Amino acid sequence: MNKIIYTTAFLLFSLMAMAQNDVQYTHYLFNRLAYNPAYAGSEGMPVINAIYRNQWTGGFADGKAPKTGTINFHTPIQCGRGGVGLGFTSDKAGIFTSNRLNGAYAYKFQVSKSGTLSAGLGLQYEFGNADFARTNPLDAGDNTILNGNDEFSNNRFNVGAGLYYTHNDNFYIGLSVPQLINTSFFQNVDISGDGNDFHTYYLMFGFAKDLTNNVKIVPGALISYNGKNVPFEFDVNANLVFMEKLWVGLNYRLGDSIDGLIQYQLNDQLRAGFAYDFTTSDIRQYSNGSLEFLLSYAFTNYSNKISNVRYF
Repeated sequence: MNKIIYTTAFLLFSLMAMAQNDVQYTHYLFNRLAYNPAYAGSEGMPVINAIYRNQWTGGFADGKAPKTGTINFHTPIQCGRGGVGLGFTSDKAGIFTSNRLNGAYAYKFQVSKSGTLSAGLGLQYEFGNADFARTNPLDAGDNTILNGNDEFSNNRFNVGAGLYYTHNDNFYIGLSVPQLINTSFFQNVDISGDGNDFHTYYLMFGFAKDLTNNVKIVPGALISYNGKNVPFEFDVNANLVFMEKLWVGLNYRLGDSIDGLIQYQLNDQLRAGFAYDFTTSDIRQYSNGSLEFLLSYAFTNYSNKISNVRYF
């Protein structure tokens, strides 16, 4: 019985994941380039971020639980007025594997003495495949399984756009649409349902405030709107930062999980972080939660005018 439940759950999840084509991160505050191309170069120095996410551990058999690895690099150019970024993401969910290569360009406008607005454009190339030989169809007529084919692959291009505003380096707000073109992973396959990638709009915002000389609070939120598949989602979090070294935080993901985060600034360049998601949805019956690891390296010698501790 458990095998049937696992197979059904992962087929449904995999189809939904490929249709929406969005990857969630608990460390989204430290991975804003994945959501908004206008963020490129906003940290004032070259930065490399790497995240590995292992979702729904301990419950699903045969290695079918979603796993995501991403690495991105971004840096300011044009004396800080512009920024470029490059990223690669590999996402596995059930029988589907999706690899994405992203590029971003941003340009900054000084809109006030303390405020900077950045406009960005993104390019994306995605190539993926589905290994239907790994499925165990429950019904002979299940049209989510390609008859006569063990595997198929597809690739596609997309473009995105975003705006990102910061004020005094202690407040930010961003609006973005990472994918402007409707495409479908299943566009050459006769599968019922639309199976399209729909436009997902992201709104992110947050601020940093001193509580004491050695403690800051950094609240933030990420809201997404997708008109058809998942109409509305949001994450809201708050981090406490001690002596600009240790981050401890909580995140709430609507209808999905409550997450704990911890990070430490190992030196001027290197930051390491860990997050654990406590699943609150019905899938908690089959999962021990989700794990996420972060490593970040900042080239602080890029400019001696830039502090190694930047929040936004």
